[in-house]
Amino acid sequence: METREIILSVLMMISAVILTYRWLSLVHNDVDFVVVFFAFLLTFSLGSLLLSMMFRMRRTVEELESTKRMIAANAEELEKRFEDKLFVYVRELEERLDEIQRRMYR
Repeated sequence: METREIILSVLMMISAVILTYRWLSLVHNDVDFVVVFFAFLLTFSLGSLLLSMMFRMRRTVEELESTKRMIAANAEELEKRFEDKLFVYVRELEERLDEIQRRMYR
């Protein structure tokens, strides 16, 4: 987690508390600290949710990149095996064609 994300989350929570406190003091001239606490809790949970989603997306991207590397490595190995088998069949086919050509020229 980067410090920028932590700072933005803390700033979001502080601004929610200050905004709620000021709004209640201006409108009702009476501040209910339960409302201020729940505004803090709401912004805290929202920030935590956003950070959690960001971590999950990063982990998913890393897993996809790892899978991509694994597939590329396996594809090279598969290509090599396929090429070896194909070479055997092509060589066999060439031998048979040569044999047929020799028979035709007799």
